[in-house]
Amino acid sequence: MGTVGLIVALTCGVTACSVIPTGGKPISVGNPRKGNPLGDPYARVIAVPPSADWSPEEVVTGFRAAMASVDDPGRDVARKYLTDAFAREWNPQSGVTVYKQDGKQDQYEKAPPVQADAKQTRVTLKGTVTAMIDQDGRYWPKGGSLNEPFTLVKGAQGWRISAAPEGLMLSEADVDRAYLKVDLYFLDSAWQGLVADQVRVPIDPTSNFAKTAVERLLKGPSSLLKKAVNSAFRPGTRLIDVTTENNRVVVDLTKPVDSDRIGPMSAQLAGTLAELTKGGWGFEVRVEGKLYYSDSLLAIDAQQHADFDPWTAPRDVYPYYLADGALQMLGKENVGQPVQGRAGEKDGSRTRPAISGQGQVAALSEDGTKVSVAPLAPGGEWQDWVTGASLTPPSWDRYDTLWTVNRPTGHSSVVVRRDSRQQYQVWAPDLNAVHVTSLKVARDGVHVAVVVKNGTEEEVKIGTVVGQGNGTRITDLQSVVDGDGNQTIKDIAWKDGKTLYVLTGKSDLLEASVAAEPKTLASDSRIESITALDGSLLAGAQDDNGNRQVLYWNRTSAKWEPMVKDEKGTVLFSEKDGPSFPAYPLG
Repeated sequence: MGTVGLIVALTCGVTACSVIPTGGKPISVGNPRKGNPLGDPYARVIAVPPSADWSPEEVVTGFRAAMASVDDPGRDVARKYLTDAFAREWNPQSGVTVYKQDGKQDQYEKAPPVQADAKQTRVTLKGTVTAMIDQDGRYWPKGGSLNEPFTLVKGAQGWRISAAPEGLMLSEADVDRAYLKVDLYFLDSAWQGLVADQVRVPIDPTSNFAKTAVERLLKGPSSLLKKAVNSAFRPGTRLIDVTTENNRVVVDLTKPVDSDRIGPMSAQLAGTLAELTKGGWGFEVRVEGKLYYSDSLLAIDAQQHADFDPWTAPRDVYPYYLADGALQMLGKENVGQPVQGRAGEKDGSRTRPAISGQGQVAALSEDGTKVSVAPLAPGGEWQDWVTGASLTPPSWDRYDTLWTVNRPTGHSSVVVRRDSRQQYQVWAPDLNAVHVTSLKVARDGVHVAVVVKNGTEEEVKIGTVVGQGNGTRITDLQSVVDGDGNQTIKDIAWKDGKTLYVLTGKSDLLEASVAAEPKTLASDSRIESITALDGSLLAGAQDDNGNRQVLYWNRTSAKWEPMVKDEKGTVLFSEKDGPSFPAYPLG
């Protein structure tokens, strides 16, 4: 089809470096955006209008290329492929269908040849749907066949499209080229921590990457998080410009923030621009082109987000594990020491420990009817916090409140939240009539993962925690690991506020999120539980002889290796009461 509708250019900012006809196959430039907030070269699709002598398939190919054009945000060229009536009706802002084609670049349903005197025909695009991007920029992985018809009519200008799918249809390569992946950072309900909102933002060739990201941040969170997070910026604040000066990224706004919101605002900006400013860039905020303060500038450290919320980049956090019925903390030399208080004493009546961020441990009784809590301090005694017919292993959130799920029957669940004073029932209507086998709150205090059993299948869902105390509710549950026949889930563990590890009953280890398809990681058939903290992934393992050990994922060798040393300094699997059920704080 020659160069129908598609020219790709490598651009530097808004100036073309070169123009390359590609015959419909875009070139790849990887991801060169990190480290330069004002924009590195990126691939552009420059749309061309249709020709009167093009075939129906060529018109559809050109229309698809025009839909992917970064340089035509209003899709004016794309509308030239449409009849006048359909051009007025077509809404490219209604969302994006992301697809991949199987094998051939342009795979259309085979149809009878179009007769010379034909005035109408249909071209059907085939492939596989991989995701949807909504109007908020949320990327939703989605499967299914692509089978989209385009109706064309022939007029004086040649073939034009009179009916087509709503919104944009972009290939995976188009999306990688035309959208910027951004983690927008907002504040949790207590204004204490940061919450990432993963979105895709259309690239604007007249702007720079940092400006594009900050403009999207000022628009506020996506609908998924709108009721669960806050923003430090005043309503109606607009971005004037983003520039660089003296090794700082200068963000110029139309309004200042309230004085007690300067810290949170600084953390939001630093977190949102972190991936684009690697290499030590700091920040400065100005208002209407002037210094933020009358006599001094407002400078923001590049790591302000980590200083504001240590859980975004945790340091010096050690894991815990059970050994011989006692809770131990693993030290620098991979040697464990019993914790202080009753939790550090030998006691085989409790399992599945969960560690809070403030020095408490919760554990499930062997019969599953009690969750007990003990301070990790001298004299710390066990206290029963939650009782029930059948409870899930406990989980802590960043507010030092405990979560578990009571299952009165095999097909009903009640989510429970408990602090040091009282217990609350969480409003979670989507979980009332199912059997929840696990629930864990992410370190951001907003995202929550649940394992739901429906019949013989188990699936993993991620949702949003909204509110506090009696007003707590779980909303917007989305499946991230679908049920598959008789699949069971052994364990789940949050890596951070965005990514969840899932251990299946077949000992497959998956990495899942609401913004990407699950990814399979190397596993080990001996693994029975997992815990994670950013780059560290640990597992409790049991061999065929019942011996136990804590394994860690060695990213250098890409292998699971034993971790906990015994009194002789060896890391062999230990008999029966050896290291088991590792747990990072808030993991």
